[in-house]
Amino acid sequence: MTSVIIILCILFFVIFVYFGVPSIYKRLSVALLKRRAVKAGVLVLTFDDGPGSHLTPAVLEILDRYDAKATFFLLGRNIMGRETIVRQITAAGHEICSHGYEHFNYRMTSPLRTISDVKRGWRAIDQALGKRDSIYAFRPPYGKLNLICLLYLLVRRVPIFYWTSVSGYIWPVDTQDSRKAAVLEGESAGTVVLAHDSNPTDEYINKKELDSISLALSVAKEKGMKVITLSELVGLSREI
Repeated sequence: MTSVIIILCILFFVIFVYFGVPSIYKRLSVALLKRRAVKAGVLVLTFDDGPGSHLTPAVLEILDRYDAKATFFLLGRNIMGRETIVRQITAAGHEICSHGYEHFNYRMTSPLRTISDVKRGWRAIDQALGKRDSIYAFRPPYGKLNLICLLYLLVRRVPIFYWTSVSGYIWPVDTQDSRKAAVLEGESAGTVVLAHDSNPTDEYINKKELDSISLALSVAKEKGMKVITLSELVGLSREI
């Protein structure tokens, strides 16, 4: 009976470490990211799951209109056939990072498969940009990691970026107070926004995403807030 209890305790500990450590790492990372954004008083726009054939060019047009830079977490499987858009992103001075290749939930996927997916995502970006063996900052799909993949990224010194707010939710573009972005108001102004620029077939979703981004940039401009990339935020926070 004692040996069974010991085995169960060991099993529980292993499960806790495997799933718990990445979750704790994410919470700490998000808290640090939020503190950096608020302290710097900046808006950081990040886009996941692209490039999209229609949405990404529309996003680039809005960013250009406001002379703003953003960070794009490209999904490897969406790059094929859209290499020109990837090059347009870099040509416009935006930051390119990786979102993996297949959009697996890394928490529920085997370690070897997740590491392979990370590498495959890097290669897809490299092929689009005509590069080799590059390492790009990473955002895990769904914000989920397993312990082995987390350790792999940390050992390779790969920046792991999360977010502090989600577009379309913090800016209620369908309500009368749509001109207010609470997360950009007051002394706690500053946020890292998660948005998407993939290929949804629902035009309402596309419009809501674009309206949310336009609203965020409009409010930031009115308040005199800087709009910067994630890497710029990390570098800036080291100086202030």
